[in-house]
Amino acid sequence: MEFSKHGLGVGIGCYEMPTKLDEQPSSSKRNSNAACFSMRPISAIRRSTIAVAAMAALAITGCSGTQEAARQAGDQVGQAAKDAAATTGEAAKTAATATGQAALGQAVTPVLDLLKKSEGEVKGGNIAAAVAAMGGFQALWNTASPVIKPIAGDKWPLINTAANLVLSTFAKGATPAPATASSALTGLIGPLSALLTK
Repeated sequence: MEFSKHGLGVGIGCYEMPTKLDEQPSSSKRNSNAACFSMRPISAIRRSTIAVAAMAALAITGCSGTQEAARQAGDQVGQAAKDAAATTGEAAKTAATATGQAALGQAVTPVLDLLKKSEGEVKGGNIAAAVAAMGGFQALWNTASPVIKPIAGDKWPLINTAANLVLSTFAKGATPAPATASSALTGLIGPLSALLTK
């Protein structure tokens, strides 16, 4: 029995089928067919290997790019946090300074008002009135000094010395000379006024 060449055909791929069912292929054909089926398509393997390598490279590149993007995002967030902290710290410092100046003004203004009033009395030659007015200085100073001291900083020793001189000069029953009284008053008015203009 024979097969038509237009049916199953004589050759499928590199394998040649017998044209008759009872026909046995020759040894040369068997060797050729065996070699055909045993050969691996080297070019196809190479293409597969290159494709796998390319995909691996893309995956590594993509991972590296993702890590770099994450690092950059982290750096940006960190810098933003630092900027926000610096801004907050500066705002807090400004607020504290403003609050301190307001408290200083409230503490110092009554003291300065009394000192200037007494200075006017001294300049007018009314020492007794000046001494009487300065009788309220101790209470005002006790209230003001705790506020003045931390703000005055290195100026505090000078201010404290001037305040003690005023207290001793205008102590109850004292009759200071006009020059002494005036010097004591101006010695404290000056540094206290300077604090308010900082």
